[in-house]
Amino acid sequence: MGDVVIMLPYIQSLKDQLPPNTIIDLLTREEVDSIPKALNLFTHVYSLGGARSVKLQLLSFLFLYPRLLLKNYDVLLDLQNHNLSRVMRFLLGIKPFTVFDRTSSNYAGDRYKNTINVLNTWAVEFKAIKNFKENKTADLLQKYGLRKKEFIVINPAGAFANRNWDLDDYVEFCKLWLSEINKDTQFLVLGITKIKSKAIYLREKIGENVIDLVDMTSPIEAMQLLSVAKLVVSEDSGLMHMSYVTGTATLGILGSTRNDWTNPNLPHTFFFNSADLPCGNCMLEKCKFEEVICLTRIKARDVLQASTDLLKRVSVS
Repeated sequence: MGDVVIMLPYIQSLKDQLPPNTIIDLLTREEVDSIPKALNLFTHVYSLGGARSVKLQLLSFLFLYPRLLLKNYDVLLDLQNHNLSRVMRFLLGIKPFTVFDRTSSNYAGDRYKNTINVLNTWAVEFKAIKNFKENKTADLLQKYGLRKKEFIVINPAGAFANRNWDLDDYVEFCKLWLSEINKDTQFLVLGITKIKSKAIYLREKIGENVIDLVDMTSPIEAMQLLSVAKLVVSEDSGLMHMSYVTGTATLGILGSTRNDWTNPNLPHTFFFNSADLPCGNCMLEKCKFEEVICLTRIKARDVLQASTDLLKRVSVS
């Protein structure tokens, strides 16, 4: 989901420069098609079945192949550049095409941007995603009692230990915010079942200021809530990318994640990362040392200060 979400601002920028009747179709896996289908961005979203099986994905593509061939596309943007996408690109036979750079040390969004800009026809930049087909934001705010209060999204959803900031640090951050910034702020926890126990822990430690919406929203509903959050504090996850692509102030805590691939360095983002450490950007799931120093050195007050600095910067811009 993260990869799909990261590319969306650059497709939006492209769409804004094209004639209104231009067809832009997307071919993606059905597991990640819900957000693209819910945006006024693509003429049609074609979904590949087969889950993680390349053979089944190819079979799914072959069923779609006649329909895609008849569209007579003028340009193909291969935004994955893996073995299967290369096969599909060959079978479609579209002469003008560009290919995503999978290996450089640039941020993924910049590589998506460059994949489009190399055509020397358009010059795309980051464009925040706001164009929902069905905007349920007001209804969601009312449903969860958020309409009259500011809220911050807390997202302890890193995939493994080297991306997990300690839960008690989240607790301390929230308590510092309530005591020093705004005692009425609400903290939302969004996401899937795997972080349910973390949401329960945060609720127990912080109290009624925490709203647990785990497993209660669809991806596009979560994205709409993110789009109106005051701030998102998140580990490396799909939701983190969903946050900043909507233009919301986003503070990321990366741990072992490669900063050069993941940090968008946008005016409305700030990411703690491990690039300055000898072992930094290691991408390991489990630290080879006794202490995960890239995470334990980040204190709740550091995050509070970085958050307030980020919000000041966003308000000025």
